[in-house]
Amino acid sequence: MEKEEWEEMFVVEDEEIVLDSTRFKTFGAGVPNDAGDDTFIKDGWVYMTGINQTIGKQLVTRTGKTTEHRFIKGDEVFKLEPSQPYRIAVENINLWHAIEYFIATRMR
Repeated sequence: MEKEEWEEMFVVEDEEIVLDSTRFKTFGAGVPNDAGDDTFIKDGWVYMTGINQTIGKQLVTRTGKTTEHRFIKGDEVFKLEPSQPYRIAVENINLWHAIEYFIATRMR
């Protein structure tokens, strides 16, 4: 069973989620050998950058039974529960709700 960390970096462009880059420790079955504009090794990680793969307005995923999935946004780390579906979506919200969210997350 593979236990190496695999990280994918996403950005939002034109209100859509885009896979920008990825990094992982080892190549194995199912790992593309030519994704993105550049592939290099740094500090024990294999990096693939410039992938620019549009996902759409939402990213739907399901965690495994024994994996330790996390979603990281800035300095915040959200641990995802095992064997659960998740949907990450791009949504427009009004300015007041954005201000309320900002204040609430800074007050924790």
